[in-house]
Amino acid sequence: MFDYVIVHGSYGSPFENWFPWLYEKLTAEGKNVLVPQFPCGAKIQNYDNWKRVLDAYKHLINENTTFIGHSLAPAFIVDYLIDNNLKVKRLVLVAPFYGLINIPEFDEVNSPFFTKKDLSKISFLALKRICFISNNDPYVPKALSVSFSKEISAETIFVDNAGHFNASAGYKTFESLMEKL
Repeated sequence: MFDYVIVHGSYGSPFENWFPWLYEKLTAEGKNVLVPQFPCGAKIQNYDNWKRVLDAYKHLINENTTFIGHSLAPAFIVDYLIDNNLKVKRLVLVAPFYGLINIPEFDEVNSPFFTKKDLSKISFLALKRICFISNNDPYVPKALSVSFSKEISAETIFVDNAGHFNASAGYKTFESLMEKL
């Protein structure tokens, strides 16, 4: 069984930002961690293709699993758990959003993920929900992150000047996230 599943965002990879650091920290503690590569880019990045990847591991996800998602990943994770009625321990969502961000190259590949589910259902499937939101994210409007956090009844942690919580914003490590695990 997986203790943690870390999901990257659009055009992303398990080998960028703070994901490798977090993987190393958690596995050093003896935790079982999954950090899959999802299909990215026009025509292949969509909910169905990402679902196929995670379906291969679904039998290893249970009420003791924590999902950690960045950027587009929170929308995917929440929909996936609702669609599969999967109960998990916790969601830790970074720069979350559920809707278009008005950046055409991202909206094109992100739009298939917004299936307009009743996101409040996630509160019955994930015991604890935490969202990290930056006040100066260059990609995700703060209002979209705040709205998402409220809709899933999450604990909201605002971080000043964190950008998109990615490597270009200085996030090769993420100690405050680790403290929440």
